[in-house]
Amino acid sequence: MNEFLIVRLSNNPAQAIHWLVWSVTQQEVIASGELANYDALADIAPYSENRRTIVLLASSSLVLCDVAIPAGASRQLETMLPYVLEDELAQDVEQLHFTILHKGDGRAQVCAVDADWLTSVLQQLRDIGCQIHKVLPDVLALPDVDGIAAVELNGEWLLKKSPFSGLAIDSEWLELIAQSDWVKNGDDYLSLRAYSSLPPLPLQQDQEWQNEQPQLVMQLLAEQAVESKITLLTGQFKPKSSMSRYWKVWQKVAIAAVLLLAVIVVDNVQKIQRYEAQAAAYRAESERIFRQSLPGKNKIPTVSYLKRELEQQARLLSGTSSDGSLLEIFASLPPILKQVPALSLVSVKYDNGRNEVRVQAQSKDFQTFEKAAELLATRFEVEQGQLNRSGSQVNGSFILKPL
Repeated sequence: MNEFLIVRLSNNPAQAIHWLVWSVTQQEVIASGELANYDALADIAPYSENRRTIVLLASSSLVLCDVAIPAGASRQLETMLPYVLEDELAQDVEQLHFTILHKGDGRAQVCAVDADWLTSVLQQLRDIGCQIHKVLPDVLALPDVDGIAAVELNGEWLLKKSPFSGLAIDSEWLELIAQSDWVKNGDDYLSLRAYSSLPPLPLQQDQEWQNEQPQLVMQLLAEQAVESKITLLTGQFKPKSSMSRYWKVWQKVAIAAVLLLAVIVVDNVQKIQRYEAQAAAYRAESERIFRQSLPGKNKIPTVSYLKRELEQQARLLSGTSSDGSLLEIFASLPPILKQVPALSLVSVKYDNGRNEVRVQAQSKDFQTFEKAAELLATRFEVEQGQLNRSGSQVNGSFILKPL
């Protein structure tokens, strides 16, 4: 943006508000005007669009002073200023905003302005859409010249003595100032260049006060204000970073995005928890079936072990021998054993290495075992184990191999 809205404000509510739009590129005034008071500030709102605003504070509404820097206090000067200037200022220093304009040679040039008033006028400008770029005393926006630069505005003379010092006086006091030591450097009078017509003054012979080509005062101030490095936007008035401004614009969007992300994360976590619960349930059921099918194997160290054992047992159950499959052996047993109802099976185990089935059984007499052996021999090679009586029960076994 190469165009600026320049606004001059005073703490005197009766004083008019001058404004001007200055184009740096074209080096000309785009628009200018005068407002009756603060109530009319909204009238310049359209001129603030897409332009930065520079605020000039009437020098009669602030204090510019030169102070000696206490020994060893250069770095802490900003915090010490209220105490250093307390006796020189009529207003309570706690109510003032201080800005160090320059430090050098053991001295500092300082500006003090009422903090509440500055807060109020800046907020009024922001309320109408102004993007405040800098704030500076109007007198320091006069041209830098060899001597004193002067201009008359709103019944006051602005006198700039150096890049960081100046004063504002009522027009009728100009004659008094012309005779004071303020316009001297030691014993020599400083020259003065006036950009408004000087009134008749009783000047000394060696006082070189001359009129320059009259200019529009606000244009004169605008040209220097745009280039000036001075600003009173320090401390509590220091502008927030651009990141902070962008954050305010995108804050709601960012919050919504964070909330959406949180919902997605929570939903995914819940899904993962459900899947993990299902996986745990499936494993528990697999282990239950494993232990029920293979009673002798209770330890299941890993899932891969469980899978490997189940696959091995499946292969055994579906595998074939030279004479028939294991399934055929088990399929042949029920019809035979039904013919011997007095025989009760205790267990049936298959030995893959020997390709044989071991049957443990019980009965009330030995004859039942003999009958069962005869029937089994019709389908299998039968090896009958030792028979033992235990009370009223007879325990025995058969080893069956395919014929």
